[in-house]
Amino acid sequence: MEIASRRLRRVWSWATSQSQADARRREAGALVGERIRTVRYFDLDHRRSELHPELEGAGPRTVVDPSEWTDPNWLNDGFDAVDHGFEIVTHSGAVFSLTWDPPGHQEGIGLQPVPLLGSGVSVEADVAIWDVQERSPGWTSMAGTHVTGVDLHYVPWADRSGPPLWCPHVTIHGEHDRVDVIMGDSAGGVLVPSADDVAVLHPGTPLPRWAGHRVPSDVP
Repeated sequence: MEIASRRLRRVWSWATSQSQADARRREAGALVGERIRTVRYFDLDHRRSELHPELEGAGPRTVVDPSEWTDPNWLNDGFDAVDHGFEIVTHSGAVFSLTWDPPGHQEGIGLQPVPLLGSGVSVEADVAIWDVQERSPGWTSMAGTHVTGVDLHYVPWADRSGPPLWCPHVTIHGEHDRVDVIMGDSAGGVLVPSADDVAVLHPGTPLPRWAGHRVPSDVP
């Protein structure tokens, strides 16, 4: 189903049973053995009206202007903060995407073997698409290498063991490094919890202690 708005319901992470969580792990596990060719961030197009007003309402835009690359809005000290999520394109042509479930009772982030446009982001949305595999500190050591493992870190939603389960943290392992992705955003350059943004941690950035805990303001 195509997502026409960020507010429409989609479920990429939430699991009502352990078997459903295991099925999502198997889907994400299809990335193992693939070699990363391209990583694309899908972000709010903060500078479209300034730099390309003629493209207002024209749908997705790939960022190529050098002036935008001098200070990408997603790049922070120690992490990248991305509004919608990202795609990984492999050398075999496979596409995997990571995005979040809408805030509420079914939060989390998920990794699925589908393009992000038409599944997690509307094909008509005015989003900015950034090819970051050679520009983000989180991905430079992973580009061109094989994925050796994918961990979906499922935890119970309630303060008890067992389902329902949600996934607030995903780890993608490579030949020489790994990338940790959590539910987070930037507040003045500081990494903070978020229910509707993803944060890609740079090498050496520790996992924050709040990772894996729901954001109180987003819980109904």
